Amino acid sequence: MNKLLFALSLAKKSGKLFVGFDAVKSAVIHGNAYIVLLAEDLSERTIKRVKCFCEDITDVHNTGLTQFEISQVAGRLTGVLAVTDENLAVLARNALQ
Repeated sequence: MNKLLFALSLAKKSGKLFVGFDAVKSAVIHGNAYIVLLAEDLSERTIKRVKCFCEDITDVHNTGLTQFEISQVAGRLTGVLAVTDENLAVLARNALQ
């Protein structure tokens, strides 16, 4: 299994994975998101909107995974994710490298 998908599955099981644009935006605005992750096949408009509300608040990274690949862990088709646990965010960030 991909290391990033493993990190995301741990976050999902612990209830620390926010899935979908609105949920992620809320987590970022409330200061709960340690990292925001984007699918590689996300539209440019959505990427721009996410980066806009994350600016100066949290890091935004491209996962290199498609929305379908992410859905295997997230439980639904989505391209925007946020991890709200600091240690799991570090694990996800390290998996991106």
